[in-house]
Amino acid sequence: MRFGYGYYGTGRDDLDRAVRAAEGFGYDTFVMPDHLGDQLSPIPTLAAVGLLSEHLRVAPWVLCNDFHLPEVVGRELATIDELSRGRLDIGIGSGWHRGEYDRAGIPFDDGPTRFRRLKDSVAVIQALTCGGPVTVTNGSHRLDGHIGFPPSPQRPHPPLMLGGGGRLMIEWAARAADIVSIIPKAAPGGGLLASEITIEAVERKVGWARAAAPERFPALDVNLVFVELVLTSDRRSAANSLAAAINAGRVPFFVLDAEVTEDDLLGSPYFAIGTVDDIVEHVRTVFERTGANYYGTFPHIADGFGPVVERLR
Repeated sequence: MRFGYGYYGTGRDDLDRAVRAAEGFGYDTFVMPDHLGDQLSPIPTLAAVGLLSEHLRVAPWVLCNDFHLPEVVGRELATIDELSRGRLDIGIGSGWHRGEYDRAGIPFDDGPTRFRRLKDSVAVIQALTCGGPVTVTNGSHRLDGHIGFPPSPQRPHPPLMLGGGGRLMIEWAARAADIVSIIPKAAPGGGLLASEITIEAVERKVGWARAAAPERFPALDVNLVFVELVLTSDRRSAANSLAAAINAGRVPFFVLDAEVTEDDLLGSPYFAIGTVDDIVEHVRTVFERTGANYYGTFPHIADGFGPVVERLR
């Protein structure tokens, strides 16, 4: 199994602490989301982590495609790979948090448009990280001898992580990426559908990925992200309280499209509830049922999840 230490961050002292914590717990990758809120910018921060640590891989988890020009960000990512001596994973997505778009004045286009734009950007970024003059023409971009520098130490380019909650996105990720990340499906107006948190939903989506690329699938990493951690000796009571909060619309990011039960949460690959022993067994069960071998954490639970990583090591 691999584990990703999620990080938002507030400043240099906090970053130093987080890198030490991630290394101490035995995390494999230091990962940062890309939100337009009160967090450090992921690209320069991950470049710093590549210098602060000799062991951790680094990854944007994930860059929002609409916030970056691929003609520019390709060079920035290749530079991180160079400075970290080949320890970068590239995570990039089509964007889903409409509130961020609205506050920044960025148009939030429909899902198919964002998806098409993401595919075009990935082609540009991968070409640029290979180095040398790049000529690419697609629906969104036209490069004519644009220079990709520096060439990434990882050849032909750093591992690519793609993912999502819809079938088209997951099938494309299985055919094009090295890491397939499976999340709840995004609602049309932004946010993630609460009905998609169940382990049955994840099993179904892993099946889509396997069927889309049967020859590639055995070599792929399948990624899931824990969004909430509740350390308790009373799992069922905690799950009941959390289900009530989700059903009342008090949990950020989730759009309620069906009632969530405590059993949904106790079995969900996105929630870790119980003692450390309970959660260790839960991760093993998720692995056995879904085959997911790469587990990330939301930043606010990364330290609390650390003892689980230590045990599973």
